[in-house]
Amino acid sequence: MSRTAYDLRDEPWIAVRIGDQVHELSLREMFQRAGEIRGLAGEIPTQDAAILRLLLVIVNRAIPEHRHGPPEWTRLWEARELPLAEIDAYLDAQGERFDLLSPTTPFLQVAGLSASKTSGLVKLIAEVPAGEQYFTTRAGRQITSLSYAEAARWLVHCQQFDVSGIKTGAIGDPRVKGGKGYPIGTGFAGRCGLVFVEGGDLRETLLLNLVLPRREFDSRSDLPAWERSPLGPGVDAKHAFPTGPNDLTTWSMRRILLHHNGTEVTDVLITNGDPVHARNLHKVEHHSAWRRSANQEKLTGDTAYMPRSHDPARALWRGLDGILIERATGGAVSGEAVAELAPAVVSWLAERRDAGGLAPDTPVRLHAVGMSYGTQDSMIEATYDDALRLRAKVLTDPPVTSAALRAADLAVAAVTLLANLAGNLASAAGRDPAGARDRAREFGFHQLDGAFRLWLGRLGDGDPEPASADWSAVCRAVIATEADRLVREAGADAVLGRKVKERHLDAALADLWFRAALSKLIPPQPVPHDQERQMSAIPTPSGTRGSTR
Repeated sequence: MSRTAYDLRDEPWIAVRIGDQVHELSLREMFQRAGEIRGLAGEIPTQDAAILRLLLVIVNRAIPEHRHGPPEWTRLWEARELPLAEIDAYLDAQGERFDLLSPTTPFLQVAGLSASKTSGLVKLIAEVPAGEQYFTTRAGRQITSLSYAEAARWLVHCQQFDVSGIKTGAIGDPRVKGGKGYPIGTGFAGRCGLVFVEGGDLRETLLLNLVLPRREFDSRSDLPAWERSPLGPGVDAKHAFPTGPNDLTTWSMRRILLHHNGTEVTDVLITNGDPVHARNLHKVEHHSAWRRSANQEKLTGDTAYMPRSHDPARALWRGLDGILIERATGGAVSGEAVAELAPAVVSWLAERRDAGGLAPDTPVRLHAVGMSYGTQDSMIEATYDDALRLRAKVLTDPPVTSAALRAADLAVAAVTLLANLAGNLASAAGRDPAGARDRAREFGFHQLDGAFRLWLGRLGDGDPEPASADWSAVCRAVIATEADRLVREAGADAVLGRKVKERHLDAALADLWFRAALSKLIPPQPVPHDQERQMSAIPTPSGTRGSTR
């Protein structure tokens, strides 16, 4: 049946997991059934992140301004409920702004957008990794149609994570030259290493990520895209800078128009929208860590923070120093701005714990999501998707947070010693030490990964000091075991050795140096019996880095 409307408030389009099955729900159904939903279940992790961010804007806007603040959050959290009546009323008030096919105000699109050619649906769908088709059941350039539901999901994703590069030039956009729109950067979320705190169901996840400080932004200006006047093909000169988190999350980085035939989406036009610089947007972007940027400070002459992105080669636990609040907000020289800022959502939850609104033993999942781009950000190289299960106190209680950070630092230092041993063994055998160090470093982190995740999940069950001692013992045992293997497999050339930098080096001497350094870093101590059992069944890494699940 041919359709002229597809209202996302009532039509199913959000992919969610209920039990062991994936369902598509409308916005209203999703909020109403949030307590049943284990999580979002879209095509790729960044798509779920983009939709979660959009849902948070709706909840934020639905709560009346006079109720914004810690008391309202605590009330909702303690009741484990969403403000459903307010959400329904808010959605009712949006008219046709959530209609995907509206001829005048299509959702997150520009009515009447035109160009000399369309972009093709492959440009709407994020392909990972670069140059290869993400979907094995359909070849990229042969994609001829999408259901309205899937097109809506990719539309939300495109506005937040679209690649940079040359775009089709929209008719009526004065920036266009020769029919081309020249690069203005990726979608804003694509520049961030996004961090979410997840609960046992989607209802808890929405509440844990809902930052409701006393109104810092004027609600008359911090409006999402669907509450603003419809856009044209060119830059919105009257709206050059995000006015708040709702505005930034739905920022129209692209001008888009879906083409449909009444039953499905058959094509799309994607052109440049409103550019936005990431500098000093830490007050309006709640789900990214931030770092001071020397380059930006040279340009502006003032303190400048830029979002931290995730490194596809590093597990999440190796980047905790930029996420947990102690390290990210402390250590500043008097009168000088701090070097790093934790994600606002982590700082917010730490404040809620201090106020008694968040129980420290609440089990949560710290989930990191991001995009890596290549060739001047014109293609996607990888998605980042990793998670850690832990108690809320790891995020919010300074002694426990400090223990987690020290443990991660200790692991990095121990793996560095292992890498140095591998390099020395290679040099003693006349081989390339750099490659050996890199391989040993990668394997060392791989071997520690499961043990660290298991240990972190139990951290906070009692005094953190004994837990730190347990981790030291496990870390030493794992690294020492790997060192034994490296020495055994070093080969006869390494055993005989050779002169390296004017001194003799052989496997025995390399091993001796390693043992001395390891004992200095982690003095020998017995491995607790329960940790021995854990080590015998260390799980494989649960996160996925540099891939799409």
